[in-house]
Amino acid sequence: MKFKLRPIVVITISIVIGVVMITSSYFELQQSRKEIFHLLNEESKSLIETISLSSVNTLNSSIELESLITKRLLNNAYLIKTLDSLHLLNQKKLIEIARENDLYRINIFNKNGDRILSNRIPEPGHIHGPDAINRYDELSSILDGETDELIIGLKEAEFSDEQRFAIAVARAKNIGGAIVINLDAKDFVEFRKKIGIGKIIRDMSDNEGLLYIILQDSAGVIAASQNINTIGSIEGDDFLSNAFNYDSAFSRINSFNNAEIFEVVKRLKFEDEVVGLFRIGLSLNEVNLVEERMQRRMIIISLILAAISIIVLSIVFTAQNLKTVSNEFSKFKSLTGSVLQNMDESVIVINKNKEIVLFNISAEKLFQKKSSKILGKTLNDISSANLSFINELIANQSTEADSIYLENALEISKMAYSVIISVTKNYDESGNIENYIIVIKDITDFKKLEEQSKRNEKLTAMGELASGVAHEIRNPINAIGMIAQRLSKEFNPQDNKEEYSSITNLLKNEVARINKITTQFLNYAKPLAVNKTSINSYEFFKDIHRLFVTQAETKKINFELESSENFFVHTDPDLLKQALMNIIQNGFDALRENGTLSLNYLKENEDMIIEIKDTGIGIPEEYHSKIFDLYFSTKKEGNGLGLSISQKIISQLGGNISFKTKSGEGTTFKIKIPL
Repeated sequence: MKFKLRPIVVITISIVIGVVMITSSYFELQQSRKEIFHLLNEESKSLIETISLSSVNTLNSSIELESLITKRLLNNAYLIKTLDSLHLLNQKKLIEIARENDLYRINIFNKNGDRILSNRIPEPGHIHGPDAINRYDELSSILDGETDELIIGLKEAEFSDEQRFAIAVARAKNIGGAIVINLDAKDFVEFRKKIGIGKIIRDMSDNEGLLYIILQDSAGVIAASQNINTIGSIEGDDFLSNAFNYDSAFSRINSFNNAEIFEVVKRLKFEDEVVGLFRIGLSLNEVNLVEERMQRRMIIISLILAAISIIVLSIVFTAQNLKTVSNEFSKFKSLTGSVLQNMDESVIVINKNKEIVLFNISAEKLFQKKSSKILGKTLNDISSANLSFINELIANQSTEADSIYLENALEISKMAYSVIISVTKNYDESGNIENYIIVIKDITDFKKLEEQSKRNEKLTAMGELASGVAHEIRNPINAIGMIAQRLSKEFNPQDNKEEYSSITNLLKNEVARINKITTQFLNYAKPLAVNKTSINSYEFFKDIHRLFVTQAETKKINFELESSENFFVHTDPDLLKQALMNIIQNGFDALRENGTLSLNYLKENEDMIIEIKDTGIGIPEEYHSKIFDLYFSTKKEGNGLGLSISQKIISQLGGNISFKTKSGEGTTFKIKIPL
């Protein structure tokens, strides 16, 4: 029997196949759309994160630059103030100072705000000519004695379109008035324009498919790409209002210029303050075109052709993604270089030939070397420190270990530092070593704080032990003493009277000695009664110097008070004096004839720094961790209480104490207490 395929069957099969193909293509389209939007979402969030990070770095750079300019102008101002107080200034001198220090204008005003001296030589016909001008309103806070410094900052020049950066300081109190220094801010302003957020937005907005980049706050647009005229406000838009309250990036499909777009938003925070909301709009034209092509192919092409088309489209998108990723990588690489330069840690990058190719700002400060004199040289050329051990680390580094971390002591310009060093290998595309990144983190201060904390913990534990032991021992010891006393008075042996008397006296003496130690324990464990008052620094240290002058002359020791600064300190003078006297006495004991002990003090920010330096024999290294321990002493007749009590006093006054010592060169104790 011959089978005949009926038309209805063919039609049915065709319809079924068509439905299957259309359904398959439809689901394929939906899946492709989902993947495209997922990729778009990830790329846009990466882009907005990059812009946000670049903006924060820009703001930090601008603030740091302004701080450096301010510091430089203040340094010049205080130099001029010193010359002014010595009556060494005239117009010729001001012109010379301005030229040598690249200053635009130096004006000196009297206490009435009248300009009395300037480096400016008036141009013929100028509005202010050679006559004095008055700036009392601008300088009233200094002229009235409310402040000694005034950071005027960036301002418009009064008689031109230029901009200036200005500061003012008070003249000497016995003279009165103010010193104002102006710097031509043209380069500073141009630099800010080059690195500003607006510049970042304009550069980013040149990318194809990126419709707009906007930074706005609740008041309006702060910065935007050039093709933006109007944009919706944050208020009244729940999506934007919600994004304004979180640090995460959010995305949505939005409308712009009567077209559907993909928008991603993220707030910009700087120093815990919300600056505004970044909004990036991406065109969906390419996505829409892909959808239209897929819809046409659902009807006219087969499943295989559709699959091939999807593969082709995937290749296209992959190529675009690779291009985008490559561009982002280049930007990231540039950003990474900026981050490395401004890291708090010292970063040194050396190439495979062991030549230094990056020497960041922190490394310059740590090694006291300018990068311009180091780049192209080797680690052995950094004369201020011996870094040959890093070369040995690199030479001995196994091929499997890409990073090495170690904590080490480092001597730089005869100063000891505790550092953590990491050495990381970087490879090129061929898998060959391209360079080594050396990161050096200075943990000297952290180590000192750690040692201080350990000492405080030890003192607390010893105090608690002292209190407990003293109370437990005192009662039975007193009972033994009373028994010994009664035995010596009430019992009279017939034989060996002298031996009996000697034993009872020995017993009473030992009981008295234990009582003395117990009392010391209790006194040490008891919290100190701190009675703070305001004291004059010069008078206080002058008194201490007088106390030891006679002893110094007797021992033929030079005792010097190096500072004569006069300021007030809110502290307990009796306790502080006791702490310093213990340390000074130890210094005297460590000095030989003709040795020198110097006492120095100064005001540093909100603290007073005290340094006691002797030229004695130094403290042996094995004793460094013990010198603040209770009852530890290297002197035959020492009781080991001096430094322990000094450390306890300094701690209860809210300060800290540290020391530096070198065998044969002496010891320096450094004390920091709050003003």
